[in-house]
Amino acid sequence: MREFRIFAAIFALIGATIGSAQMAPPQLFSGMEGYTFLPDGTAIPIWGYGWTADGFITLPGPLLEYTQDEFVQLNFTNPSPESHTIHLHGLDVDQANDGVPSTSFLVTTGGQTTYEFTANHPGTFLYHCHVTTTLHLTMGMYGMILVSRPDMTLFDGGPSYTENAPILFSDFAVETNMNPVQSFPFHDIRPDVFMVNGASGAQLEQSEHIIDFEPGQPIALRLGSMAYSLLQLNFPPELNAVCYMSDGRPVTEPFAVENLDIFPGERFTVLIEPDAGWDGYIGCEFWNIPDQQMDGEEYIRVRDASLSVYDWGVSDPLVGYPNPTSSTIEWDGPAALNVFNSGGRLVYNGPLRRGKLDIVDWPNGLYTAIFPDGKRSRFSVIH
Repeated sequence: MREFRIFAAIFALIGATIGSAQMAPPQLFSGMEGYTFLPDGTAIPIWGYGWTADGFITLPGPLLEYTQDEFVQLNFTNPSPESHTIHLHGLDVDQANDGVPSTSFLVTTGGQTTYEFTANHPGTFLYHCHVTTTLHLTMGMYGMILVSRPDMTLFDGGPSYTENAPILFSDFAVETNMNPVQSFPFHDIRPDVFMVNGASGAQLEQSEHIIDFEPGQPIALRLGSMAYSLLQLNFPPELNAVCYMSDGRPVTEPFAVENLDIFPGERFTVLIEPDAGWDGYIGCEFWNIPDQQMDGEEYIRVRDASLSVYDWGVSDPLVGYPNPTSSTIEWDGPAALNVFNSGGRLVYNGPLRRGKLDIVDWPNGLYTAIFPDGKRSRFSVIH
């Protein structure tokens, strides 16, 4: 039975990669029979969240993206054998919608609910289960929330950017995930797997985990931590990194960043505008808080997009026009394409109509089009 579940998880992940996805999936569900895979292929049990329409859970949970002042109705169903909640970490919500069982409610097996709130403030936020929090969190029940402004500025009067790069740090102890019947106290959990967006080691060299940049186009790193470790990030000077937001609010004075500490539950927004031609790494050290020892280290690769052309297997990317666009974009030649948003989610899969793609209803942001012959094209939508 365990082998069957592993193969089922693999096929589900493959299906998610090649199939289409909703632009705004309406309902999350909780599951307790998922798997994540270490770089050596070892399958590790996880609990987590997934889109009901997809039918599988992911690590971390789906990225939730909203627009400032949007009224949100987040539907949630719990078919799993234990009670769960969605705690909206850092968002300004009323007590009933906060997802803390002792002050609101929990969703029992077979139950469902709708969390309602208005996304008043742009910024980087988190969500996680608040039932037996230490165990449910280390098993994988967490994700990131982004609230953005339509004009692609970080906040009112703040700097503009061209792309969001959501980066969620987390960790787990293999022993705990393999035998979750015991709920360890916080100080007894000693993580031995350290992750960036659910990946570690050689997995972070895969294209979907590399931040490709266009010179002169600032990227907003949306940094958040659901790790038990203290994160210490090291930014090379070539990134020209500046911190503008902390815990979903603008900082009093923006500051240049060389090193940044992120404690469990904290969030920061750092704008980078790397030097042209740069290809390097942000160092991510995971420190054990009680022992004050570094337990692990991972790296986030940042490279000039022109250097990634060779990964695509083509000599030149296709150029779409107009770019940026607010209504349609067209390319010479191809008849069909897939389009991914900056969070890596497939938002369109199908034909071009008269060579054009209608994006009039799409959210502002940076998108990547991939054509049947493997060529790619990046374009911005700005209304």
